[in-house]
Amino acid sequence: MIMRMMLMLALYLLFSVSATVTTSDAATTFGGSRIIAIDKDQRTITFKTKEGETWTLPVTDPNLLDQPSVVKEGQVTIEIDLNDQITKVVKPSEMTGAPRTEIEDR
Repeated sequence: MIMRMMLMLALYLLFSVSATVTTSDAATTFGGSRIIAIDKDQRTITFKTKEGETWTLPVTDPNLLDQPSVVKEGQVTIEIDLNDQITKVVKPSEMTGAPRTEIEDR
């Protein structure tokens, strides 16, 4: 009887933990991508990832298409949200790196 109760309790805990897993608002980042096409009418950017995949995705903000970092054939890092919309396009020169350490300066 006690084993049965322990098993039921364990199963209850297992299911309750799996039910509380939530999705995060974290974006997916495609570093080392190249912009292939920019369609201002459709508000989309077509880019090729460093792995060779080609994606055409809408942008969340139409003003993003007018930013200097959004240049055809330019190498960029592209962030997308959970709705597969482009939220940010950054050139490698605009990215902030990690602070240098004393060992790296030597």
